[in-house]
Amino acid sequence: MLRFFTRLEKTRNFVLFLFAILMVLGLVLFYTPVRNDYRSNLTYSDETAASVAGEKITVGEVARQKENSSRFTGGQTTPTKTVLDGLISGRITRVEADRLGLTASDREVADEIRRLYKGEGEDQKPFVQADYERNVIESFGNLENYEKRIRDDLSARKLDAYLTSGVTVSEQEMLDDYQRKNTKFDLAYVPVGTADLAKTITPTDQELRDYFEQNKQTYAITVPQKKIKYVFVNTSKIGDKLQVGEDELRTEYDNLAPERKVAGALGQEIVLRIAKPEFENTVQEKASQLVTRLKENGTEITEEAFAEMAKGHSENPATASNGGRLAGPVKENTAKKDDPYQRLLRMKPSEITEPISYQGRYFILRRGDDVPKTFADARKEIEVSLKN
Repeated sequence: MLRFFTRLEKTRNFVLFLFAILMVLGLVLFYTPVRNDYRSNLTYSDETAASVAGEKITVGEVARQKENSSRFTGGQTTPTKTVLDGLISGRITRVEADRLGLTASDREVADEIRRLYKGEGEDQKPFVQADYERNVIESFGNLENYEKRIRDDLSARKLDAYLTSGVTVSEQEMLDDYQRKNTKFDLAYVPVGTADLAKTITPTDQELRDYFEQNKQTYAITVPQKKIKYVFVNTSKIGDKLQVGEDELRTEYDNLAPERKVAGALGQEIVLRIAKPEFENTVQEKASQLVTRLKENGTEITEEAFAEMAKGHSENPATASNGGRLAGPVKENTAKKDDPYQRLLRMKPSEITEPISYQGRYFILRRGDDVPKTFADARKEIEVSLKN
């Protein structure tokens, strides 16, 4: 065969040229689709990467999330473990929000999408459905995945607000945190307190003796001295020895003014949390609307009507499920004059307050019945008063 090809020089060259073309075409057609299929199959893969309470996370979802992250980080690749951990955290939030009935509605998702698409301020633009769908498909693959992501973000905000609704932060704590984060120092010198420095110095007996010998004049007593004896009378112990009869205590209790026979007042509350400072006006408006609805049938609000409103709107999980009822009676505390609960003591039963802003929340309070102070409750107070 080789001898035959050597004789046919022109035919040999044509056959070799045809063979080379077939090899090149075979490599191009074989290699390029495999490379592209690998990447496309990975982003659209339905293979399970993780599962959270039946919520499946696919390999394709992880791949698409990595691609989206690289677009916002200038091409820098996010580790796959970090992406997967974020998706698992999102699934946990979705499951928990669904369990508590905090999943965002279709209307809320639509409003949020329009808000994000239009922008804010002078840069707002009209919402065009076709442009929106095209941009989402280019950036996130399909509309369903993007809208699920928006729904999960809104549900996560609701879940965070629910979990932190019972947490209170005082004004002093906020001020301390602000000062800690924003205070800067240009150190020029460091003051040294002599009292604190003296605690670290321990002179020996010889050093003390030498100092005294050198400064005797300073310790000399030049004023005549007198010896005085004192008698200390401990009035509290004398009072403990005094005996006050039961009849005397009972008579003193019967003679107390009516306001002194009140141990406190029962109350109910509706609490609305201000998640961010920019939401304060919105929360205040909602609180005012609740007060208006409660007063539609008069200024005296029944316990049942207020309880129904508290169960549906209060964001304090400790009292909302109980109709907003406070754990115990509110008692007078002069050390906390700014405490909104103290206002209940100056109100009439069945009255409600206007919205009260206090420590990042709005309170609507209802005054319940008086809690009488029994003789047993007042006994100790009366006994101390009589002994004094």
